[in-house]
Amino acid sequence: MKIFISIDKHPIHALYTIGCVCTNFMGHDIYRTDQGRLNPFHRYPASVFLFTFTTMLNDLIKQLSQQLTSIYGSREANNIAQYLAEEHFGKPLVRSNPTLDMEQLHWWETASKRLLSNEPVQYVLGKAWFYGRKLKVDPSTLIPRPETEELVELILKENNSSNPTILDIGCGSGCIALTLKLEIPNSEVFALDKSTGALEVTRTNAALYNAHLTLLEADMLNPEPWEAQLPQFDIIVSNPPYIAPEDKKTMENNVLMFEPMSALFAEHADPLVFYREISRFATKKLKPGGKLYFEIPHNKAETIEEIVKSYGFEEIRILQDMQGNDRMLTAIFPQ
Repeated sequence: MKIFISIDKHPIHALYTIGCVCTNFMGHDIYRTDQGRLNPFHRYPASVFLFTFTTMLNDLIKQLSQQLTSIYGSREANNIAQYLAEEHFGKPLVRSNPTLDMEQLHWWETASKRLLSNEPVQYVLGKAWFYGRKLKVDPSTLIPRPETEELVELILKENNSSNPTILDIGCGSGCIALTLKLEIPNSEVFALDKSTGALEVTRTNAALYNAHLTLLEADMLNPEPWEAQLPQFDIIVSNPPYIAPEDKKTMENNVLMFEPMSALFAEHADPLVFYREISRFATKKLKPGGKLYFEIPHNKAETIEEIVKSYGFEEIRILQDMQGNDRMLTAIFPQ
């Protein structure tokens, strides 16, 4: 028995057609036809395709995991492939291990190619989780990290006011500002960033949760044009750019190729310039007894502590993240 299938120009259509045909015609030969004409040089036993092409979701997850192993290692590769499927299709569908239709296969193929080019899975999906909430992310913003969740948790734990005024400097996706607003509903939260794209993402995320944030597009290294219009704050928080250019060689390709350089690297001869400028700014804009919070590079903790101390702050503390690294600094502006 001979089986004839027509392969059009779309590879996913071909994959889907072959996958469906092969599951029903094991033991027979399949002849490829091009634009309706038999091509005698394309004769395949159906069994070949069963191990080359698949439309079953769990098989596709395993296949992608194997392909990603060379980039991330086997454990992380498996987590990424599984996460991609569960976030896009939903856990119940993944558990049912469906046969994907052509539209779903096309999405999977496109997403897989992006992942295999080192693009982070959060950008592929267009979303990331932070503090139990799903937020939009894109390459104009950093992908929120677990360490930043720890910083937010610290602020919430130490806040004693039901209606604090808060400023998040370098808001990116808005993960810090939005979480503080949602967890302290009567707070007044300002979110500042130099990037128009980042502020648009913050605006979108605030709208997703019906949260009011006051957004300000401004350059922290040039505060004179705008700082007078801001009120006094109870809390100022920032996770500023702090990576030195020489440290690029230690970073992963998926970070360097896709995440915004301006949010990673201080474009200045002094990589800690933002800590200096924000500390100086905070002496003008924090209320007496107000708190300053920084996320910090673990290998610069003592230097940043000295910077903050030089501006007159008191009760400076350095706290470690869950990995045991120095990651957070908090200080109080004197009464």
